[in-house]
Amino acid sequence: MEIAKLIAALQTASEGSEYLDYAIQRQFSLMKPVPAYTRSLDAAIQLVPEGWSIHRMGQRHDCRGNFTGWFAELYRAADAVIEFPANSQGATAALAVCLAAMRVQHGLLLMAESEATSADDEAASSRYLA
Repeated sequence: MEIAKLIAALQTASEGSEYLDYAIQRQFSLMKPVPAYTRSLDAAIQLVPEGWSIHRMGQRHDCRGNFTGWFAELYRAADAVIEFPANSQGATAALAVCLAAMRVQHGLLLMAESEATSADDEAASSRYLA
């Protein structure tokens, strides 16, 4: 499952599952046995990228006294502005953290691809000018 589809699956999940845990494991070639990322907050925190931290996390509510899910927001202290979404809403705390971590990972992958493309374009331009 590609990361965009995994993010969509995490957004729509009403609870964590072994299937989602395995999808996360396959995405990042992480350890076996597969931790219960989507079912355990302790396991979900392992997905937060190095240098990132949970800025805010709490329960959402409907303003009528009912809790409706969780939110999590990640940040990197070295950045004044983060160029991509680092927050999420999930049915459980573990799903919210997993989703925020996956969104950060996706953003980091897109940035790396963009930088690689820019470097290739710059190298091609310098060869053309030489």
